Amino acid sequence: MIQIGKVVHLTGLSTKAIKWYEAKGLVQPTRLDNQYRLYGMEEIRRLNEIKLLRQMGISLEQIQTAGSVSELLDSRLDEVQREIEALRQVEQQIKWMQTGGDSMKVRYEMWDRPKIVNGYVSELTTIPFVWEKLQPELTTDESYGVCLAKEEAYLAGMTEPVKGRDSRQVELSAGRYLVATVEGGIPAIPTTYNQVLALPDVTLRDALDFERYIHGQDGADDLIEIWLPVQ
Repeated sequence: MIQIGKVVHLTGLSTKAIKWYEAKGLVQPTRLDNQYRLYGMEEIRRLNEIKLLRQMGISLEQIQTAGSVSELLDSRLDEVQREIEALRQVEQQIKWMQTGGDSMKVRYEMWDRPKIVNGYVSELTTIPFVWEKLQPELTTDESYGVCLAKEEAYLAGMTEPVKGRDSRQVELSAGRYLVATVEGGIPAIPTTYNQVLALPDVTLRDALDFERYIHGQDGADDLIEIWLPVQ
């Protein structure tokens, strides 16, 4: 058992912080008759653990209410992975703006006739569920995600018929399209839209834009493209 001064040296925590953690019930040192605090290895390890958790960005309130350290770490890891993905998107946006869009993979396509897409419609807040509904019926090597802006809805579909009674059919117009490859998977779709809209000499025409998913083989990732109708 050692006194608080030595604990300060070992853990790198201040006396004030150690006493604050005690007041919050996170550690319970032994109190002598003269009110000196003595800390055993269990308390010292706990203080060091709290310090590390705080350095990871975990709040004191979370430490107090969590069922276990493992639960805290799992939750924080999920948060960090989302933060990393968000920062990757920022990095791509910065690099794209630095190069003036030169690094973006774009091309133009011309359709001589419209294309019919059959699928299921959902609200914009439930898009993953409509893809889950389509998946068992998906028989083609590509699929389409169409934003029905006037309805504030979204259609997930394919060019082959689907079986559900609540299926929907939309027509993708003939004409010229600007096609941009999405780098970074589904989370990068909004960033890709922003980049395409910032390109010079691009004039949109009044028609449906959409995402085209070219499905990978043998576990390969899908290729995602944004198709914007342009003049």
